[in-house]
Amino acid sequence: MKYLLASTLKIGRVKPVEQGFALLTVLLVVAVVSVLGSNILYKEHLTIKRSTYMLHQAQSLSVLYGLESWVKTGLRLDAENNKLDALNERWAQPLVAIPFEGGEISAQLQDQFSKINVNNLLEKDAEKHKLWRALIERYAMNTGIETTFVDSLIDWVDSDDEPLPFGAESGTYLLMDPAYRTANQAVVTLSELKNVQGLKALPPKQWDLFQQGITTLPMVTAININTASKSVLLALADWMNQEVVDAWILQRIVEPASGIEDFKVFLTQQTGFTSEEIGRDLPDSMMTIQSQFFLLKGHIHYGDSNQGFSAIFYRGDDAKVSLLQRWLSASE
Repeated sequence: MKYLLASTLKIGRVKPVEQGFALLTVLLVVAVVSVLGSNILYKEHLTIKRSTYMLHQAQSLSVLYGLESWVKTGLRLDAENNKLDALNERWAQPLVAIPFEGGEISAQLQDQFSKINVNNLLEKDAEKHKLWRALIERYAMNTGIETTFVDSLIDWVDSDDEPLPFGAESGTYLLMDPAYRTANQAVVTLSELKNVQGLKALPPKQWDLFQQGITTLPMVTAININTASKSVLLALADWMNQEVVDAWILQRIVEPASGIEDFKVFLTQQTGFTSEEIGRDLPDSMMTIQSQFFLLKGHIHYGDSNQGFSAIFYRGDDAKVSLLQRWLSASE
């Protein structure tokens, strides 16, 4: 009887422990299920957001492709209807934000012949090469940059591995961390220039100022005197000054040059130099009134997608327009 009573008391003492353990187990199971359920819901939410973004981005790109087709048609018609390109034409006007169902798009078409093409340093004619080099050096000096980088830039684009006096070939860059080699070909994008000795260490503000007047085109190109910026016009010759440039910018708004001779006559009147003297420093081959390369920049917003874009178009002598490059990025 005593043994039975003791056993009964012992069992009575164990029951609360077993009940507590069972409750703890249930709570752990509920917690695990809750965590798993939350994780599944979160992943499902991300999948929906990702799918929505991809769908909106695809719609944005469709609108962009339509804009590019419209630009190509406009540039072709412009070439067929007139023989010059100037800033008072319709293509040069910014495209204000145009709304469409669910979003809007805005853009600006820029003449790349209004800038100095650094790949002109690949010019094989010695006299022309010398003039292009001098022009780039003047532009650099006007923006407060040491001109010794031009040797490095020539070494970057030429096909040999022999460094110029102030230049740098692959042997210099291979000692850097990380190591890399010179391109030994034409520069493709402006950001590539940040790898060139003399331009690598430029402060952001100075780099922004420098890159405003330069471009990287796949062939030797002239400068459009009807669209060139003030900084580019100032670099055309040693004798070019603020007064002459400001006078030309005012005149071309109303009466852009219809030929190179118009600009030379203007310079003769402003400087007192003869046409022959002007031609020695600024030959006709360096100037033009027609452009072939255009940069389209802008952004498009649709739903969850906010997309920046850039595209380069080439317009040939037959007025046919082709898309050469396209970049997509986060909207600025």
